[in-house]
Amino acid sequence: MLQDLGYALRRLRNQPGYAAAAVLALALGIGCTTAIFSVMQAVILRTLPVPRSERLVSLSENQPEAPDSSLSAPDVLDLKAQVRSFESVSAAFGMRLVLTGIDRPQRVIGSETDADYFRVLQASAMIGRLYGPGSSGEVVLSERLWRRVFGADPGAVGRTLSIDGQPRTIVGVLPSGSSVPTRHELWVSTLAVLPAMPGFPQGVTMRGEHYLNGIARLRPGATLAQAQAELDVLSSRLAAAYPSTNKDHRLRAGSLQERIVGEAKRPLWILLGGVVLVLLIACANVAGLQLARAAAGERDLAVRAALGASRGQLVRQILVESAALALAGGALGLFASWWGVKALVALAGPALPRGSEVGIDVGVLVFALGISTAAGIAAGIAPALLASRTDSMAALRASATTTGRRSRLRDSLVTGEIALAVMLLAGAALLIRSFERLRAVDPGFRPEGAVVLPLSHAEKGAEEFHAEVARRVSAIPGVHAAGAALNLPMGGSITAGDISFEGRPARDGEYIAETQFVSGDYFRAIGIPLRRGRYLTARDTARSARVGVVNEAFARKFFPGEEALGKRFSYGVADSGTPTWVEIVGVVGDVRQSSLSQAPDPEVYYPVLQAPARAVEMTLVIRSDLGLASLLSLLRTEIASLDPDQPVTGLQTLESSVSTTLQQRRLSTLLLSLFSAGALLLALLGIYAMLACSVAQRTREIGVRMALGARRGGVVRLVVGQGMRLAALGAGLGVAFALLLGRVIAGLLYGVGPHDPLTFAAVVVLLLGAALLACWVPARRASRVDPLIALRAE
Repeated sequence: MLQDLGYALRRLRNQPGYAAAAVLALALGIGCTTAIFSVMQAVILRTLPVPRSERLVSLSENQPEAPDSSLSAPDVLDLKAQVRSFESVSAAFGMRLVLTGIDRPQRVIGSETDADYFRVLQASAMIGRLYGPGSSGEVVLSERLWRRVFGADPGAVGRTLSIDGQPRTIVGVLPSGSSVPTRHELWVSTLAVLPAMPGFPQGVTMRGEHYLNGIARLRPGATLAQAQAELDVLSSRLAAAYPSTNKDHRLRAGSLQERIVGEAKRPLWILLGGVVLVLLIACANVAGLQLARAAAGERDLAVRAALGASRGQLVRQILVESAALALAGGALGLFASWWGVKALVALAGPALPRGSEVGIDVGVLVFALGISTAAGIAAGIAPALLASRTDSMAALRASATTTGRRSRLRDSLVTGEIALAVMLLAGAALLIRSFERLRAVDPGFRPEGAVVLPLSHAEKGAEEFHAEVARRVSAIPGVHAAGAALNLPMGGSITAGDISFEGRPARDGEYIAETQFVSGDYFRAIGIPLRRGRYLTARDTARSARVGVVNEAFARKFFPGEEALGKRFSYGVADSGTPTWVEIVGVVGDVRQSSLSQAPDPEVYYPVLQAPARAVEMTLVIRSDLGLASLLSLLRTEIASLDPDQPVTGLQTLESSVSTTLQQRRLSTLLLSLFSAGALLLALLGIYAMLACSVAQRTREIGVRMALGARRGGVVRLVVGQGMRLAALGAGLGVAFALLLGRVIAGLLYGVGPHDPLTFAAVVVLLLGAALLACWVPARRASRVDPLIALRAE
């Protein structure tokens, strides 16, 4: 084996062009595959870093108008008491929190949870302890926050800090990798049995208010199916007992890991499939190069066979050479994948769950070694078996007995490369067209020229604070409009609730509208057009008549064929108490709150001073001509005069905020496009190498043709025709494969069908045009063959 390896390295050193081409082709395939695998391993394949994470369950609720909704507090209490398949159950509410009592105020993403939260996770503290049953108002920090704010000081445990104006005691630090959700940095135990919605403490007793995220741990021996069966029984029981709030509602249990991965799972599997196809094309390319090289070295193999080398020794020699190329390509690909993983995680940003866990570890190194070995065998096995069948006597007489077999195999490899390249190109083209259609969708507002700033305030005085901030910022010279909203469009959070209409019977689950609390000149600041009536103004205070502005989807759905202005509705189910009627004073354009791909739902805008809940968290929207730096300085001055502990950080353009919602689609489209470009390049190199080898082998035939009167144009057509026949056959097979791929990626498309004929036609034209160019160079070389020199050499 060592002798074979030494011989293979000497042969490769003597042919550096061939070695470089093969190593680069394999490095492209292996590097891309390793990079995507490292992401797949961290996001999907690796279990959550908590004990027996496979038994962790995510709890949600399906409603008629809101599938996969959060839970109400009373339903959580019933679930805890009646579902025996769960060992423990917990509920949490995620929010932005302002920390004071430290060097400088900090805004973090955290969770308020019940006391059973860490009991469900079965996590362990790295310092101090985690809170448990009986705790109230205790705080656990993430390791990341502990290092950033407290400099990894163990003395931080036991300190008191202020969270949203309330004193809380730090009891422990959670090690990195143990947090769920992964981006949260702080957990605080609720003062009550379950967390209350910020600014709406009465919501903890209302079954119609769904705001809690539930998690549970399966009891030993229990299965997810058993738990779901119990939840179905409980759902039916609650629907019968509380028809006004629970009719047609179904509690659901699912894997917590699946919940965290969410929508990222399908794109990652598609990308992994794409890079595997690129690797197959690279292996086919190297196999084609080896076939061409074997044809040139046939006499050498024949000599070795004549001197006693067995067929197994000849196969081993070629496989060792192929493995050496693959390992060199794997080493280069691993280096490229290390850089590629960093770039991929940076490009993905928040769109990639568990992104902080992605990296090159031992598992990835083992995968890279395995995939390199497999690639070497895949690229070398067919050339090795074919070359080892050489008739030594015929080869020594220069009779090419295996030329036909080699040509057929090489043609098959090229056809397969083209088919796979067309398949990838079609998938990438569909995603590109889909992405462009999505970008062209009107979001219903104007992000250009607007900036946003997150704000949080303690419950006491929150409404007045947000209203006054909007008023003061609006008065800054250079600011055209300023206002705040509870949830920014496409910001990842949506608040919705039941409503009731005056003069109509209450119909819980059918009259549902998204809820927005706004202050200042929010509509003009974000660019939502007024259709009828008026905007909300500073005159809409707690002392004035209750009013609201609705969107066009609200008017179309609840008042078809009639005018919505002047109609009245109440927040919540009217028969659950005395209703507070809200008059519709304006109708504004529809805004795509969830995403560009989701049609607008009915929506109500309340003035913040009349909101049914206190607006603890809001986001300030400012439309101005000022630069970010100068505007930030002015904002700090104005906001500090109202609340010195308010962190004025996170100012960004609204365009970048909206762009983040397209990050996952953009990344999938970009990567699949890059893989497709690599596949196309490899396929074209395969065509070129095949034709160049064919021209070299047919030099005598071409010389004879030209000596008998064949014109150069006829020779060009002969060679180009040979290559284009393979390209056309590969394109046809590729379209058939692409039809199957279209079904797989259909869920990622918007505004374009998975079998779009225009897209497929464009891909085929692109491929055939590029193939024609790849055929042209060998054809030109063939047309310049001097018949006298060709025949004399023969």
